[in-house]
Amino acid sequence: MDNHSTGVILVPIDFTAVTANALTVAIRLAQLLKLSVHLVHVLEPELISSGLPGRVASDNVPASLIQEGTERLQALAMQTVQQHQVACSASHRVGEPVEEIAFIGRETNTRLIVMGVRPGSNLLAHRQNTIAYQLVKTADSPVLTIPADRVWPSFRRILFPVRPVPGALDKYEFSRSFIRDSQTELTVLALFNPDEIISRQQLNDEIALLDEKLAQDGIRYQTLFQATELAAEAVLGKATALDADLLIITAALNTTSTNFFVGPFTRQVIYNAHLPVLAIRPESTLPTTTDRVAWRYGQIDTGLSALGL
Repeated sequence: MDNHSTGVILVPIDFTAVTANALTVAIRLAQLLKLSVHLVHVLEPELISSGLPGRVASDNVPASLIQEGTERLQALAMQTVQQHQVACSASHRVGEPVEEIAFIGRETNTRLIVMGVRPGSNLLAHRQNTIAYQLVKTADSPVLTIPADRVWPSFRRILFPVRPVPGALDKYEFSRSFIRDSQTELTVLALFNPDEIISRQQLNDEIALLDEKLAQDGIRYQTLFQATELAAEAVLGKATALDADLLIITAALNTTSTNFFVGPFTRQVIYNAHLPVLAIRPESTLPTTTDRVAWRYGQIDTGLSALGL
């Protein structure tokens, strides 16, 4: 494990173009923030075709497969170091992907998980989206999903939905460096249920507080209010209409409000988005460090504007 750096950007790898695209974004972030990259490949026993009935136990995985995966991962890590001058380490694991990735995240002082996903409804896309969603729920750091259907050189048009849910504005402190750039077009999308007066009042208070934060940071933005009973659909539709290249959401996974907010908003967005999604779970925290780059869940102390991020 690489524990000497100030923090790690963790990238799950399956040796496909999908994860290669995500690695490209992770490398650019690591270069800017002086962080290291840690690659993790998880070999799932149940996906191994061994000729044996049922699931293959972890201790029965052929050693040749483990060696092959380890060598490929180490080669990719070395290539990353040589071509991009980024510190890069790797872990090869056997087990369940979400559990293993989350474990590596805790072991490597991970600040952000960057995961490639494949838009669509086929089995492989569903599996990748499911892993991403489960990581949002369980990992100790935010998750940035990167669709593989195009290259994302910069994040200039950012959509920032706000809903009257607990911790709705917690994501701002973490994501503010993504939007503190003179060329960024930020759109705040305020969503409310037209039948709920209380939620609209709460939303107005949240938007007023966000206005203060944006004004203090000198960020140019527009705010749009939208009444809807289908939050995820409204967000994804607005992202398409604005041709947004980054969507920053609060992963409010456990809410106690009415049905409008109890629905699986985060899951619907991750499964259906055709743009990068930064999902920040407000109840999660990372330990405070005294390192030069203080990137904590809830606060980034350095900017991302130099690379258009």
